[in-house]
Amino acid sequence: MPKQLSDSTGTTAQHTTTGSRIWFLWMVGLWMAFFVLLGSDRLEDVATWIRDLPLIVELGVWLVGFPWVLATAVWTSDWSEGLRVTLVVLCAAVWTIVSIPRPKRARQDRRCDA
Repeated sequence: MPKQLSDSTGTTAQHTTTGSRIWFLWMVGLWMAFFVLLGSDRLEDVATWIRDLPLIVELGVWLVGFPWVLATAVWTSDWSEGLRVTLVVLCAAVWTIVSIPRPKRARQDRRCDA
């Protein structure tokens, strides 16, 4: 059952879970690391390291770090710079927005009074 607090107006406010806050901080931290690596021209080294892993390990890295590995693959591709910038920024923005902690919705008990 979600924790609820009443404010002075009598409405209830629900809190986000600790796990969702930790996930959001993890997401933002990894995007910051991604852009630091990009700015220091080390992203190509990361992409090469991922490609050189054994296939099963590489698949695991893709599964665990999908948005960042995808952005790395896009950035190191042969596509035009404008397209790469657009896709990487879009990927970072969408994954971050989706990860913003939101309060859990309260469940409504549906009981049959028969």
